[in-house]
Amino acid sequence: MSRFNQIKHPTNNTELQQIYSAALEAGFAGAEEGVPINFVTSLSERPDILAATLGLIKTIVLQGLLPPTVKQMIAMSIALKNNCQYCSLLHTKALESMGVPQGIIQSCATDPEMAEVPPPQRAIVKFALKTSQDPLSVRDEELEALRDQGMSDAEIMEAAMMAACENFLNTWTRVSKIPVDWGDQASSQKI
Repeated sequence: MSRFNQIKHPTNNTELQQIYSAALEAGFAGAEEGVPINFVTSLSERPDILAATLGLIKTIVLQGLLPPTVKQMIAMSIALKNNCQYCSLLHTKALESMGVPQGIIQSCATDPEMAEVPPPQRAIVKFALKTSQDPLSVRDEELEALRDQGMSDAEIMEAAMMAACENFLNTWTRVSKIPVDWGDQASSQKI
């Protein structure tokens, strides 16, 4: 159970209704028809913060230069490292829905070397994971190595912002104790 009130049906709050409509259009549908995922409803007491958070997610996670699969691999890897069950399951489900092979998902989840992940994607995921855990340890040589693999500065910046964004989302999710949207199916997944 969430530590904060989750307004599932905002019948008397047009601002929250509009935000929920936008969240559903962006693909944040929860288990209940017409209700966004629990992450969205967990912020329902503060529509202003919810709108800003969804804007951040749309800009950093859903848009940009890096492929959506790479962004989800980054997010899942960081969520697992941060021990955020809700986010790791959410991003695992996103990768599965995008058709990412189970071997690659498992490699991101359990193999520190990510051996099953193709080299360019592995490099940017590992960079983002390091950025999320110890940003002061990132060296100029690591950025150069990413550039040598064909990554632009804009893509490298996006990976670093993904790391920061995922840490932010994991913090809220863990402190609020958001319940997993997907019931027994999610808790039985091996990641």
